[in-house]
Amino acid sequence: MIKAALIDMDGVLYDSMKYHTLAWRQMMEENGIKCSRDEFYLYEGMTGATTIDLIWQREFGHPCDPEKRTALYDYKTRIFKKIGGNEMMPGADRMLQALCKRGIRCVLVTGSGQASLIDNISKDYPGVFAEGMMVTAHDVTNGKPDPEPYLKGLEKAGVNPEEAIVIENAPLGVRAGVAAGIRTMAVCTGPIPKKNFQEEKAWGVFSSMEEFADLVPLVIDILNSESPYLLADSNTSKLVVDRLAEQMPVLHDITRCVIPAGDDHKNIESLTKVWRTLSEKGATRRSTLFCIGGGMVTDLGGFAAATFKRGIECINVSTTLLGMVDAATGGKTAINLDSLKNEVGIFAMPKDVVIIPETLDTLPLVELLSGYAEMLKTALIADPVMYEALLDVDKYLSDRRALLPWILRCIEIKTGVTTRDPKEKGERKILNFGHTAGHAFESMALINGTPVAHGIAVAHGLLWELILSVTACGNNRKGMLPSACLYPYAAMLKEYYPSLGVKCTDFDQLLSLMRHDKKNTSADRINFTLINEIGAAEWDNYPSEAEIRSAFEIYSDLTGNH
Repeated sequence: MIKAALIDMDGVLYDSMKYHTLAWRQMMEENGIKCSRDEFYLYEGMTGATTIDLIWQREFGHPCDPEKRTALYDYKTRIFKKIGGNEMMPGADRMLQALCKRGIRCVLVTGSGQASLIDNISKDYPGVFAEGMMVTAHDVTNGKPDPEPYLKGLEKAGVNPEEAIVIENAPLGVRAGVAAGIRTMAVCTGPIPKKNFQEEKAWGVFSSMEEFADLVPLVIDILNSESPYLLADSNTSKLVVDRLAEQMPVLHDITRCVIPAGDDHKNIESLTKVWRTLSEKGATRRSTLFCIGGGMVTDLGGFAAATFKRGIECINVSTTLLGMVDAATGGKTAINLDSLKNEVGIFAMPKDVVIIPETLDTLPLVELLSGYAEMLKTALIADPVMYEALLDVDKYLSDRRALLPWILRCIEIKTGVTTRDPKEKGERKILNFGHTAGHAFESMALINGTPVAHGIAVAHGLLWELILSVTACGNNRKGMLPSACLYPYAAMLKEYYPSLGVKCTDFDQLLSLMRHDKKNTSADRINFTLINEIGAAEWDNYPSEAEIRSAFEIYSDLTGNH
């Protein structure tokens, strides 16, 4: 297991290399030595004394006099302080928090001896580096690319090389980490091409610290998996897994099972293909299946993992908004059967859930809206502040990354509910709001040969069940939703979501499909979750057929379908 991360400072935690290189060039040129500013990126990781000796050897054929060398480095330091250099690297804080969240000990390993930056660490990154968890230029005889700094880092962390990772932004730093026997991550925060890091045998090469911060959980999960396998659909395999493999070449060596894309392929044939792949490629009880994709992949893959050899570990890697906020979390796994949604399945919690935020920018509009509906559902049952924010759809369509705080809030809500009620005996039923009607819409579309995205169907199901929350009065309900709550949602649905094209004449078919819903305990009574006010849900409601029909007629009026 990965227990420690040995982390460089300049160019990793601070966007300081642009100032270091400027200071180095100015100092050298004032001493009559012409040099390129970019060449100092290549020397990053060396101690200041080693850098000066290297250039003196090149220019004059001998090392610099020790006394002069000290004076030169002091002058370079004064230039650096004057021009700046303590800007925190964008994404570094998220990267460190992701490591700390997984219980990984962080050790600073820097070739710098510059107190002005080192002293800022505890202020800028509080609580990350424990006392004594730093290796600086003052602690080593040989700086990078010698492995000594990272070997000392291992000693301070109290771990073996295979229990650590190195995070570097300089080829010489990567060389030092690899020489110490540690899997080393290279983050390109300067002008050095990726191939320079690949030539130094970096385990992974990432385009920015923001990108690496997004992928830290996945990196750690892969490294901690003894026998990993990958599952993806045909779209995600090309668009996501192939791209991830460019950053982490080890993914090329992991067995990949690819199933056809689309919810209509969440069936027994695809499930059998996953089982056969695992069996034929030698998966054991100690294997881990990484399900990379949207809800279809995590639903089916989770079911496959839970049943193969009576259960192997599963890690869900969500690439769609719907998967991030719903399907990947909570442990519901299933396949469809005879056009019925999730008819066969099992509760099986994944070992971990990883989200890849960068995929939000690649989602087609229909996929974004599909996941957005699940976020609206979560807000309606648990968080009125989030609901009010999410009604501003234009804001999040124009800046999808702005959704991240609400995505994390949705995960927090669902994780809390499913932890308290993992097998849906009570409270977990609130997560079904909008789904009784939504699944009926979705199943009817499949039967008619015009499949509709799950979240689009749920968005319409939410309106139908909001109307029931206003009008249905059975079961001695504790409260009734005010009718004024319908109109903002109905207006939003009509403006942003595609019509399902259902007519009042479709009611009998939809009612029949709802009778098959797995939440029912009897075919005679259809079970709904309803809400009494925004943020307060109530489960196990059984409206009469007349109430359900009346609500559907109001739904048809509000959406313009008759």
